[in-house]
Amino acid sequence: MSAGAAVPREVASAIARTQNAFDPYAPWLLLALLLLAGVLLRRYRQRTSADAGGRRAGGFARGAVAPLPDLPQALCLAAPLALLWAALAWAVHTGPQAWVTRLDAQAAHFAQSVTTPLLHWLALRLSDLGDVTALTVLTVVVAAWLWWGQRAHALAVAWLLSISANSLAVRVLKNLFERARPESASALVTSGYSFPSGHAAGALMVLGLLAWVLHARAGQRWRPWIVVVAAALIAGIAASRVLLGVHYLSDVLGGLLWSATTLLLTAGVIKHAGRW
Repeated sequence: MSAGAAVPREVASAIARTQNAFDPYAPWLLLALLLLAGVLLRRYRQRTSADAGGRRAGGFARGAVAPLPDLPQALCLAAPLALLWAALAWAVHTGPQAWVTRLDAQAAHFAQSVTTPLLHWLALRLSDLGDVTALTVLTVVVAAWLWWGQRAHALAVAWLLSISANSLAVRVLKNLFERARPESASALVTSGYSFPSGHAAGALMVLGLLAWVLHARAGQRWRPWIVVVAAALIAGIAASRVLLGVHYLSDVLGGLLWSATTLLLTAGVIKHAGRW
């Protein structure tokens, strides 16, 4: 979490303290969310199996999501990403290994060499967009739009559960690896340990899932722009954490790989549940 002008330092510190206070309960909350998701998914599948009108307004709503990937495709795409994440996580956990140290050092040196006052300001603004406060507000707004505006009740629930579970999982991973942040991180307000990056993981999960949901609802001419804007924001938020010196590059890569895997699995499950 960064403390730029958009987020007063006192507010950022209070949010960071709240996150840290809830960390001991994060594994249990994550387990509860996953169990709840399983129960709701089973009930939804039972209801749609018994009711030929399972695609009515209270469900996922036809056209509410893009027509890919299905569950087998999602599993095939997610598997190599999960393996890459596991390899990186092991390399970070065991030292970190020399190649991780070199990668992080080179990225930090490059960030210092290219940073200007304007780029630093832009990095702060992008980091604010990936902050837990901004992403939480966006998550709630989109959930309300899906529930009341689109009548896609099941999709709204899936949206909330998947994003919440991913956020809790990242907090659990941070406390599992206990990687110290770069020394330069002390200049800004941060929450929790360094690996994986919560900003990178949260931005990819929320903005990636939103782009996936919006893709089928937009006109053909707008679909490429949805992808481009979402990708640019995710990349900018991820890069900002290295530019600001609050994360190592390997932290950011870890966050992106984790959420990319989670996002693919979420999309596959949603499509499978909605029979798309």
